[in-house]
Amino acid sequence: MIVYVDSEYKCHVNNDGTMESFDVDFFNDKCDMFIEGYRYIPVGCTWVRNDGVGFEGVAIIPWKNYNDLDNLQRTYERELIRQYEADLAELDAAMLEMQYQKLTGGL
Repeated sequence: MIVYVDSEYKCHVNNDGTMESFDVDFFNDKCDMFIEGYRYIPVGCTWVRNDGVGFEGVAIIPWKNYNDLDNLQRTYERELIRQYEADLAELDAAMLEMQYQKLTGGL
């Protein structure tokens, strides 16, 4: 997943023109709000927290509450499953109709 990183190493799904882009597998299949709750520190970079603790890249660190991010991602995944189930039901109905038409000669 391509993410855009600002000067504070916070991730974004859209670039405002000032950010660097990175392809980060960790964010594959994640919802936008989950992604935007993380910092991505690339190789060769260091982010220093307000208390002076430094994090060297590669690092992927939540900057928002992880439980909130996890709940957002789980909600996103449940919605995807609901959509997949609805699509599958529609396909099943179409296949049954095609079988019916074939058996009845299209009557």
